[in-house]
Amino acid sequence: MQRKKTDARGSAAVEMAIGMLFLVPLLLILVEATTAITEYAQLQNAAMEGARMLARQNGDASGVENFIKNSILRDASGNSVLRGAGPTVAISPRDNDNNVTVQVNHAYSPLFTTQSGEASSFTFGKDPLVISARSTMALPEAN
Repeated sequence: MQRKKTDARGSAAVEMAIGMLFLVPLLLILVEATTAITEYAQLQNAAMEGARMLARQNGDASGVENFIKNSILRDASGNSVLRGAGPTVAISPRDNDNNVTVQVNHAYSPLFTTQSGEASSFTFGKDPLVISARSTMALPEAN
């Protein structure tokens, strides 16, 4: 009894093409999410360092915003560690519980953009995603 021969040429290529329809977008999403999480961690570090500086200065906010933008969020060669526009820093005054809060906001610039600089289909809609980090620090008693 002879087996019937089937022609399976090209079936692996078809399976690979179908699989890539799911794997490539998943890979792009993972890369984009990893970049956003890394930027969030950098913003959180900047907010904590700003709050720590406020505590050392007993709540005096002079120089804190400059310190965050020009020291913490820059690498050794002076380049920004964040993509896109610079961050905004908001410092709340001393509250009733003797705490201050430093909030650092940054409009996330996606990695995957078109050549004209507009966001691609892998972004979060028309509005930019704003990543925000906040840190609260207790201050010494007011004099």
